[in-house]
Amino acid sequence: MMRKTFILLVLSVLFMSMGDTLALALAGQRTPASVTRDIHPASPTVTPETVDLGVLRPGEEATGAFFTNANGAVNPDWFAEAPEGWKAVGENGLPGLVGEAPAPLQVRLHYLKVLIRDEKKYASLNLRMEAVGRSVSVTREVPLGDLREKLQFNYVGGTLQVFVTARLTEMYAFPSLALDMYRLDLGKVRGDSVSQRIQLTSKGIPPLKWKVRVARAEAGEGAFIGRYVSFRRLLTEFPSLLIGQPQEGLELSGNWEKKGGYPAGQGEQSVLSYQFAGTGITLHFWKSPEGGTLSAFLDGQFTDIIDGYGEAPESAEVVISDRLTTGPHILTVVCGDGKVVFEGATISGGQIVKGPRGLVTVFPDSGVTTRETDYVNISVATRGLLPGVYGQNLLFSSNGGDAEVPLFFEVGQDRQVLLPDVHRYLAGSDILLTASPQTETARIQARGYRYGGVAFRLFAPGTPGTTEFYRWFNPNVGDYFYSYNTGDAKRLPGYIYEGPIGNIGTSKLAGTRELYRWVNRKTKHHFYTTDLSGEGMAQKGYQYDAVAGFVK
Repeated sequence: MMRKTFILLVLSVLFMSMGDTLALALAGQRTPASVTRDIHPASPTVTPETVDLGVLRPGEEATGAFFTNANGAVNPDWFAEAPEGWKAVGENGLPGLVGEAPAPLQVRLHYLKVLIRDEKKYASLNLRMEAVGRSVSVTREVPLGDLREKLQFNYVGGTLQVFVTARLTEMYAFPSLALDMYRLDLGKVRGDSVSQRIQLTSKGIPPLKWKVRVARAEAGEGAFIGRYVSFRRLLTEFPSLLIGQPQEGLELSGNWEKKGGYPAGQGEQSVLSYQFAGTGITLHFWKSPEGGTLSAFLDGQFTDIIDGYGEAPESAEVVISDRLTTGPHILTVVCGDGKVVFEGATISGGQIVKGPRGLVTVFPDSGVTTRETDYVNISVATRGLLPGVYGQNLLFSSNGGDAEVPLFFEVGQDRQVLLPDVHRYLAGSDILLTASPQTETARIQARGYRYGGVAFRLFAPGTPGTTEFYRWFNPNVGDYFYSYNTGDAKRLPGYIYEGPIGNIGTSKLAGTRELYRWVNRKTKHHFYTTDLSGEGMAQKGYQYDAVAGFVK
């Protein structure tokens, strides 16, 4: 009985197998050599499902990695697409080959800076994907806060989705000094003074402590390679974008727009031409993720290919030439793909006058900045200056970095040159002479000086037959010493050099008179006057010492 049951069971299995084969045959399919219930091929995998890059602040970047695995897949090819809505710099995706061992696809997210659009704040981002020696970069501006972007892997037979997340905040993790201008061009001055302001912000969470001062020429500070010309200033004075209308040597043609006040060339055949006179020229521009290539020509001859691309917006400069013959030249820059913003140019070969002490003043000259925006006001007193190009350097120092800001302006030939008055201030035997009392208000008030009127007039810088008239101060004695000969002060210990107060004649010039120096050898005080009799100072123990120079 058991044997019959076993035979019947075997026959049932055979009939079922024949039924499957017959069903496949009726369906028009080829009979398989062996029957497998799971007929779906294996699929590749990507892990982890989410890469969290944590909290990011402006200027920071973070990296993470996804790992691909063939997992027995027959066709291991895959293609990773960039997130939707991002702008590709080159290719829009990354091909790869999945092996049996996990292979990494690295993602690098760079938080470039905070932008303000329509009074809303956005994060400017650059995402870079790298695998098997190849890479793809994409950019996008997204609202601050939580970021969650989808990456899609395509392979034969399906797709896989993974995610990149981060938290984007507004503030830097460290103090960081940021200025809206790192070079100043005030143009041609038409009055007795000109002013400009620099916007100063802190991009960091801790407070930014900063100071600013004017560089001291006598200390070897503030050397110039040439005069800076701002294209932003030209567009401000001539707001027509100068397309077909050259002004001060600058002309644009093609497709241009303003970005932050500066000219931005968009796409191929946008051309910038700048005519200048000098022995060299350096071009200033900004690199950015949307930047492209530039072709530079000098006097019609090709000179260089300039790369305008950068993973983050950054100021850049390139020396076009520093060996030109003196005379007029034309720089032509032709834009390629992308968008490039042009800041200006530095022209070498011309004379730059540094001017007298007190020519440039800054207010405030120090501060503590947290999240607010501060402004540093720059004032230039140009009364009495001779025609020419003037330059000074502003030195910023802080716990979040330092910056040197060169400043330039021009006094035109059509201006009437005025001789600077030298004012006398007295506090007992302490006598202060200054051509710019407005810049020495703090000193005048602190030492209790009273005004004694105009003592004489000096000459403007650069006047033929004159040289700088220097001032030294001895705080222990309370005395000022003036001379155009720097060697005179070496025989007077305890005197501190304070710089020039103007120019003085070194010999008798037309319409000039002698400036006499008197000295009280007992009290070690000095007195300066154009009166040969010393204004009665002999009765106070003063003796005639020498002629200090020739003045008006």
